[in-house]
Order: sequence, then C-alpha cells, then structure tokens
Amino acid sequence: MSDEPSLDSERRDAEDAARVHEAAEAWRRRSRLVRLLRRALPIAIGAVLVGLLGWVAVRSVISQVQDVRARSAAVRMTNPRFYGQDSQGRSFILGAKEAVRQTGREEGIRLIQPLLRLNNASDRPTELRADRGVYIENKDVVALTGDVRITDAGSGFQFLTGETIIDTDKGVISGDSPVTGRGPLGEISASSYAIHEEGARMVFQGGVRARIQSR
Repeated sequence: MSDEPSLDSERRDAEDAARVHEAAEAWRRRSRLVRLLRRALPIAIGAVLVGLLGWVAVRSVISQVQDVRARSAAVRMTNPRFYGQDSQGRSFILGAKEAVRQTGREEGIRLIQPLLRLNNASDRPTELRADRGVYIENKDVVALTGDVRITDAGSGFQFLTGETIIDTDKGVISGDSPVTGRGPLGEISASSYAIHEEGARMVFQGGVRARIQSR
C-alpha cells in the first residue's frame, strides 16, 4: 500500500511535465509565427506599395502614349483647298483658314472659317462662309455652323442662318435653322430652307414672312 501514493505522485509529475512541455512547444510555435509575421508583413506591405506605384506609372505611360498617338493621328492643314464636281459636272472649291483631319476618332475634316464656292466656272457662283464646318468626303457633304452667310449670285440674294448642309454631289443647300434673306426682290425669313438648281428654285418653310419690293 505504501507504493501507491508514490506511483500516483510520479504519474502526476509526468503529466505535469508533459503539459509544461506542450505549453512550451505551443509558445515556441507562436513565437516563431510572430517572428515570421514581423518579417513578412513589412515585405508584403512594401510589395503592395511597389505594385501600386508601378501601376500608376504604367497608367501614366499608357495615357501619354495614347495622347501622342492622337496628336500624331491629327493632320493639320493651313489654308487648304479641296476641289470637286457634283453629279452634273459643276465644280466646287472648298477652302478654310485651317483644317484638321482627325483619323480614328471622328468622321470628316474639321474646318475653321470655311469658304465654299459652288459652280466656280460660272459667272454667277454661290458662296457660303461660316465660323466652323465639317467636310465628310465619303458622303459628299459639307456641314457649316456659326454665322453662316450664303451669297447666291444667280438670284442676288444674301442669306444669314445658324447652320446649313451642302450636298456637293447634288448641289443642294439646305438647313433646319431660322434663315433671313435679302435681295433685289425684297426680304424673306423662315424656319427652314432649301436652295436647288444654283438658286433657280428656293423652298422656305415654317413661319415664312416675305416683303416684296415693287419695281
């Protein structure tokens, strides 16, 4: 009977030693993990910052390359002249103070202070001037905007409007903006207009008002 207490004591001591050993091993593992995290976290944070800075730099380079490509794609012309003929063989000349052909972004040639002269070979050409314009070559269309002035030598009328569309193939001038005109026969104003056959036929629509001068 005297040996049983000593055996229980030894067993408890062994169990206590095992628990202490396990606790020590767990502490050492946590300690190694903490040391690893202390080293890894700064490296990871640095890598993230480097990646962000690199992405910002790449985006900046890409943006600069795109701007360079856009500028290189734009062809600027000073005092350009474009020559052509309509379907009936009547010639026209389109000039401007400056023209910009923007490839890949928008259709047509942007014009600054354009001047269009229809039927230049005739003694009675029709001239159109404006602040801005676009020449769409593949559609044979010239669109003028901003203080558009039309001088029709055939009829002697001068028109003022905000915008106009010229079909250089058919030789038709038209617009859906208000127009006022003055000539030998009097004055006229309307909401829209169209000029056909070198001014031989004019069509005015919408709130048309006219004052005829007696000869």
